[in-house]
Amino acid sequence: MKKFDAFILPESATHVALLTDVHRCAFTLAEVLITLGIIGVVAALTMPSLIQNKQKKELETAFKKSYANFYNAYNKAKINEPPLWDDTDLVNPYPEIAKAIYKEYIKIENINNDTNKKYLSKVRTYTFEKAVLPECSQLFRNEGSVITPDGSAISVSQNCYRNWVIIDTNGINKGPNAYGHDIFSFNIYKTGIFGPTTSEAEGNYDENGNPQGGYNNSPEAANKCSPSSKSKINGITCSQFALSNTCPYDDKKTYWECLP
Repeated sequence: MKKFDAFILPESATHVALLTDVHRCAFTLAEVLITLGIIGVVAALTMPSLIQNKQKKELETAFKKSYANFYNAYNKAKINEPPLWDDTDLVNPYPEIAKAIYKEYIKIENINNDTNKKYLSKVRTYTFEKAVLPECSQLFRNEGSVITPDGSAISVSQNCYRNWVIIDTNGINKGPNAYGHDIFSFNIYKTGIFGPTTSEAEGNYDENGNPQGGYNNSPEAANKCSPSSKSKINGITCSQFALSNTCPYDDKKTYWECLP
């Protein structure tokens, strides 16, 4: 027995020593809880920023896709039906121009008045305030407005002696439905050039979108792509900045980075 004891004692001692070393290398419950707490705080601080950046990237991607699709349809319509663009003011042939552009989309669905009315109640400004209808571009109020295969909504209309193009890059059934975020305004100019809207006036409308007469074209209303503007159509002229990917009030950021 003594020999056996002498044989197992060293091994037992080694086993105890190993257990002691393992115990010394392990984390205590308090240390684990503190670590988890730190991870939670960091996640809470960074997740909103990550989510916001993801949403802005999605808006940018939707804008580029919808704009490219419309621009291609517009150019095809000019090639396929060139006489429509011969008029010097491009106002008289407006309905035919709209039909020619719509025809270049493979599949379309018209936006009816009831659908449009529900949509208008959800529209917001650049800073997500409740918006009003622009005086001239009107936001899908004409009967030719359509939903395209990629889900975006397109409207080609004529008002205030201009041809207007409105694109909701996310479509009328998906948010944010806000000027300068997914709602962008463009013009077809007299020379047939398609370009961004640089000016627009605020119409006076009731809650149902009915015109009340008169409109606001003051200097304040002219500043329509700014986080400080109080205009109820703030953001409707942001397409020029979205196209150039420049922030309208911070030259160190891109357009999508500086979205409110």
